[in-house]
Amino acid sequence: MRIHHFLFTLLLVLLSQLAAFTESRSNPITCLRRGGFCWGLCPGGTRQIGDCGISWFRCCKKL
Repeated sequence: MRIHHFLFTLLLVLLSQLAAFTESRSNPITCLRRGGFCWGLCPGGTRQIGDCGISWFRCCKKL
């Protein structure tokens, strides 16, 4: 019975870490949901509102 408690606790810890990891990750879908678009450098008339998961792609939004 003790092993069940240990495995359940381990499962909760692993799942909570996974949820925190996916929440902070930026990707193109979250950029589009925020009304932006992924581009290398934000062109004139836009501003950076995040990133698209890769360091050289930025999430840009029109002013």
